[in-house]
Amino acid sequence: MKKQHKQLLLTIIIIAILFYADPVFAGPGGTVAKGLFKTWWGKLLMTLIAIIFLPVIIYMKTIEYFAVKKTKKQLAQIGIKNKDFSWLNLEKNVYNIFTRVYVAWNNEDMKEVKDYVNHWYWQNQQQVHLDKWKEENLKNVSNLESISKIKPLYLEVSEEENYEGSKIAFSITANIEDYLVNRDTREVVYGKKGYNDEEKIWIMEYTEGKWLLDDIREGEFSLAFAKLPNVVPDFNSKGVLNRN
Repeated sequence: MKKQHKQLLLTIIIIAILFYADPVFAGPGGTVAKGLFKTWWGKLLMTLIAIIFLPVIIYMKTIEYFAVKKTKKQLAQIGIKNKDFSWLNLEKNVYNIFTRVYVAWNNEDMKEVKDYVNHWYWQNQQQVHLDKWKEENLKNVSNLESISKIKPLYLEVSEEENYEGSKIAFSITANIEDYLVNRDTREVVYGKKGYNDEEKIWIMEYTEGKWLLDDIREGEFSLAFAKLPNVVPDFNSKGVLNRN
């Protein structure tokens, strides 16, 4: 691409961000998202970017495809020894936790999911975000309509007994809405009403025989996780760790 064309594209993106960006301060994990691509101009810009960067998109999807395929294969091997790692059970657990956490966010009470989220994370969400918004007379609205994809991108298996402390990074695509409203006027302060498909990276940790939510990252990090080599000890055909 010529230098002039690159500068033109960059200018278009900057102008679009300046004039059509719609900041969303609410949302899963207390993250700050942008509503740019939810507007008509934003969707047009996204289409143009998709066309220009099609080779890059194909590359990213290919990397993710093989990462997910490899991770599922390794999970199947580990699942022989511990059924909590078998894909059907794992997917069911992640689906359950994801759903419950959204209900807790919408109810502004992370204690509802203290059995599904590690202690540090639920306290952080409650004190740093939900309680802070309450003090500012804002209500967090987080609604989940459906989950369309759950993909394991990265696997880190512990050598501890029963694989205690193991972690998995999942790419989860769901139809959700997140925004903040003034409690008195019901005016939307950040974000906008309406459901949109969004991708998040949920990191789960295996603690005392249960999968717990450990952290949440933005979907933009999916490729970074997919490119990481899985950390998996040497297991035999029965899923038992080989110790030299």
